[in-house]
Amino acid sequence: MESSFEYATLVDMNTVKIYQLKHLSSEHYQRLRTAQKKAALVWNACVALHLQARMQQTTWPGRDALQKATKGRFALHSQSVQMVTHAFLANVETTRQLRQSHPQMKMRYPYKLKQFYPVSWPAQAVSNEGKRVALPMGRGRESLVLPVELPEHSRSVTLVWNNG
Repeated sequence: MESSFEYATLVDMNTVKIYQLKHLSSEHYQRLRTAQKKAALVWNACVALHLQARMQQTTWPGRDALQKATKGRFALHSQSVQMVTHAFLANVETTRQLRQSHPQMKMRYPYKLKQFYPVSWPAQAVSNEGKRVALPMGRGRESLVLPVELPEHSRSVTLVWNNG
């Protein structure tokens, strides 16, 4: 089974290196897709909490509230979950700013539920093992081990989907 997964790693502030993952086993393929589905569930939880706060006209959940609400609920590495919540909050903040500066755009806060979302791991979570990289999936779960040799000073790894 040939897959269309790609694997990108941020090498420095200006460089992104993309590795295409071909010839993955069916098991690896399913684990990667499942990880992206779990990341989407994190995003969806953030959307629901934010929408609930807006509807009840209460304080919007910030970083700490979202991290507390998502902690331990998803089969992902804790820092991967945090990266999704940070991306969600950045999206909310950008929307807030655009609504103020360009009301004619009629920007909406995140509201669509996602089926898949890119999974990211910060550098301290990624283990280089020669010509393989190990991506932790959280306490008590087996890491994803992929046949990729990353540059020595990679800053993060993001699993993205191409043609899917």
